[in-house]
Amino acid sequence: MYWLTIATSFAILSLLIIADDPCRYQTDKGVIDISSLARTDDKAKYPDKLPASGGGYKYSYNPCKPFTELPSCQGVAACQVSTDGKYSFSIGKQETAKWNPGGIGGSPTVTYTDGPKTLVVTLVCSRNGTDELEALGESSTNNYRMRLTNKCACWDGCGGGPRTTTKSSGGKGGKGGITGGAVFIILLVVLFVVYFIGFAAYYRFRLERTGVELIAHRTFWVGLPSYAKDGAVHIYRRVLNKGDTPYQSV
Repeated sequence: MYWLTIATSFAILSLLIIADDPCRYQTDKGVIDISSLARTDDKAKYPDKLPASGGGYKYSYNPCKPFTELPSCQGVAACQVSTDGKYSFSIGKQETAKWNPGGIGGSPTVTYTDGPKTLVVTLVCSRNGTDELEALGESSTNNYRMRLTNKCACWDGCGGGPRTTTKSSGGKGGKGGITGGAVFIILLVVLFVVYFIGFAAYYRFRLERTGVELIAHRTFWVGLPSYAKDGAVHIYRRVLNKGDTPYQSV
C-alpha cells in the first residue's frame, strides 16, 4: 500500500507538470497561437484527410479544442477512421499536448498522446494565406504524423505578444499552463501526503499501531508550534539587541 500511494501520487503530479496549453505556446522566439483555427462545435477543422500512402485510413484533426467523430472518437484532438467509416480510433487528446520549439532551422511541433498512440503535428509557417493539413499516416506502430501549414504556425503569426491575465467565466487567467510556483506547491503537497499516508500504512500493517500512534514522528509535530514560537522570540530579541534567550535547536 505504501508504494502504491507513492506511485499514484507521482503519476498525478507528472500529468499536472507535463501538460501544456494545447492552444498557445510562448518562448523567447515569440508566440504560436492556434486557437483561431479551432472549431468549437464538436467537429474537426480538418476532417477525413487521406495520406498519400493510403493504408486504409483517413485522419481528422482539430487544433486547440476537442471534437467527436463517430463511431468511437469522443473528445479527441485527432482521430483515425477506416475508409469505410466502420471504425475510428483516438490518436491523441488535447489535454496531453506537448510543444517543441524545433531546433535551429526546424519547425515547431505539438505532440498528442492517447494510451500507446502518439501523434506529432509539425507546424509549417505560411504567410501567403495557405491553410492546409497533410495527413502523413502511421510512420511506425502507434506513431502518427501530420503537417499543418498556416500563418498561425508562424511565430507571432496569430495572437502574437504576451497574453495579459484577465478574468474569465471559468475564473482562470488568460495564460494556460502551470507556473513554477504552482508546481512547487503541488510537489510539496504530494510529498506531505506520501509522507503521512506512507508512515501511517507502515505503522498500521507492520507495527500494528492504532489511533494517534499512526501519525509519523508525532512528538516532533506536536512540539512544532512551541519550537516555532521559541525561534520567533529568539530572532526578535536578537534583532532588538535585548540579549539572548535560552534557545534549543530542533
